[in-house]
Amino acid sequence: MHLRDYFNVLVYSKEILMSELQLHLSAISTTLFHLTDINTVVLTSSGTVLLNHEHDSIPEFLNSWQKEDIAFLAAEAQISPVQCCKYTNIWGVTYLAKAFHLHEERTKIMVTGPFLLQVPDVNKLYSKFKLDQGKRIELEGFYRGMKLISAARVQSMANVFEQIEGISQTDIRELELQTEPVRSPRQSKIELMLQQPDEAFIDLIELRYQIEQEMMQAVQHGDHETLQKVRSKMKNLYDFSERFPNQPVRALRNALIILNTLLRIAAKNANVQPFFLHQISEKFAKQIERTETIDFLNKVMTLMFDEYCRLVRQHAVKGYSPLVQKVVQFISLHYNKPLSLEELSQECHAHPAHISRQFKKETGMTLTDFQQKQRIEEAKPLLRNGDLAIKWIAESIGFDDAGYFTRIFKKLEGMTPTQFQKS
Repeated sequence: MHLRDYFNVLVYSKEILMSELQLHLSAISTTLFHLTDINTVVLTSSGTVLLNHEHDSIPEFLNSWQKEDIAFLAAEAQISPVQCCKYTNIWGVTYLAKAFHLHEERTKIMVTGPFLLQVPDVNKLYSKFKLDQGKRIELEGFYRGMKLISAARVQSMANVFEQIEGISQTDIRELELQTEPVRSPRQSKIELMLQQPDEAFIDLIELRYQIEQEMMQAVQHGDHETLQKVRSKMKNLYDFSERFPNQPVRALRNALIILNTLLRIAAKNANVQPFFLHQISEKFAKQIERTETIDFLNKVMTLMFDEYCRLVRQHAVKGYSPLVQKVVQFISLHYNKPLSLEELSQECHAHPAHISRQFKKETGMTLTDFQQKQRIEEAKPLLRNGDLAIKWIAESIGFDDAGYFTRIFKKLEGMTPTQFQKS
């Protein structure tokens, strides 16, 4: 073959390959655009736009913000190519981005967005950016037209992004309409299929209950480490967004209300005194209803896991005799008051000497040691606050002398209250 002919063949082959890659790239971006119905952009590694599918036009005054957001996402997606990047900008709109390769081609970046995870606080944006009336109206219309996506749907979109390189154009075979469906003498196959349980749905339910049991067992034992492992399995198993379309905050609230109930039952199974159960469950019930953002609701979820575990570790009385259980509950409820053996004796219907002996036998602590331990545990959250005076904290938990409180705290924790506060 002549050298020029050989060169022409190479050029032609390259053109065919490039054409196939363009078709593949187009199939991927179009598929994602049609599935999500959200703006989809394909970029080169340097940030040049290759393909752009637009569903929602953004206000002109946000164009520069979007360019910066997309450039930022393109850079971040290449830093962690095995992950899907999610970014919510200062205007409250969110984007997803994922780096990918086709054959030997250079890195491409797929960006989907903007969409909403929750309705932004428009009044704050008005004040922050000093928007005039025209821009306010334009921004409100923009938000109203955008898709409100639940956390579960975002995860599903990320799952599709993970398989992005395997998306290709497929042929569709049209099936002719059967005017007379074929039926067996007894029942049609379709009717029989509809009567069968959905095995995937059954598996999902079983998985939910299995993880639920593991979660409750971990809380029941105050085992925070195991609970963290169980949380990593939960993912979107408790998503209720389908019940509340376009209301992701309401859906997450409902999930947390259910979770609060489960955690309370787990703590109850550990024999935590009802007073403490009511106190913590009421606190979280109020926080859930008063929270307006998904980010803060997720923080409330983390707090619930942490505090229910801590509650069990501090106040569970499982394994003790009925007498010692009563003593533990009494001291826990009256930790900030002087310990009265007479009141304790009347409450437990037992002689003070017998109570002291039995308590030391089962817990390895004296009544006074146990009360001091309870006081120090109650002091820790107050110290973490950082703004409260040591003297005030000491008095609130039952110590008349701040110096004595400091000595007891250091004896039990290995550091002074001030050192704990700073750490």
